[in-house]
Amino acid sequence: MKVINIGKDNAIFQQIVALKENRTKRTQMKMFFVEGVQNIKDAISNNWEIEALIYASNTKLSLWAKSILNVANYNYVISPTLMNKLSDKDDTSEILAIIKMKSTERIQYSTNPIILLIDRPSKKGNLGTIIRSADALNVEHIYFSGHAVDIYDHTVITATMGSFFKMPLTFISSNNEFDKLVSDLKNKFNNLKVVATSLQTNNRIQDYDFTSPVLLLIGNETDGLCRYYNEKADEKVKISMRDGIDSLNIACATTACLYEINRQRNF
Repeated sequence: MKVINIGKDNAIFQQIVALKENRTKRTQMKMFFVEGVQNIKDAISNNWEIEALIYASNTKLSLWAKSILNVANYNYVISPTLMNKLSDKDDTSEILAIIKMKSTERIQYSTNPIILLIDRPSKKGNLGTIIRSADALNVEHIYFSGHAVDIYDHTVITATMGSFFKMPLTFISSNNEFDKLVSDLKNKFNNLKVVATSLQTNNRIQDYDFTSPVLLLIGNETDGLCRYYNEKADEKVKISMRDGIDSLNIACATTACLYEINRQRNF
């Protein structure tokens, strides 16, 4: 572990800012910015490589923060002014992190998995909440597709409250990749169903049998699920709502669907 003091807005600090704010830089450098004690704890406990820990020169670190300094390749000790610029919290965070992206790992599914696909998620906070709910409600893998927000955006990660570092996440870039995913899953699980949420159906989610393996498809906040995925779904379901209400926030809708699946499985 190497300690580097940063007293002014230099090249290292600009790199940190770029990793926080610039999707292209994150992709190029294969690293991302993280704020929040729970997120950093879960990153470490789930064996993510910590490139750097960042803290202010005037900060009296907690025993926990002191105990993790050696897990990072670098410690950046920066001025309080620079620390305030990096932190999004009113009460500036004790410690921040730069974490290296992981390569895609082979997923070991259970015999009866819940798998989730989010099509073109466009709201950072919603996506973070979905990841958090999926972690709580037994989802084994989340796929994303289309022109989506960056899963490595610090706003997304903060909203997950640590679940980002426990949940396998994979991006699907084409319809061919989607078809291969469905084919592979159905070859592995003979009774797996692809179920899409839709407003254009009378099938209530509570009337559908979710006790077998499922790939649940959730659509974009504005446009819903793309036509291609809709056509490929084995079944379509909707969340029952009172008259006058025709949709829910995507994070709320996803959580409601996952809760129903877990309820049917007596979780």
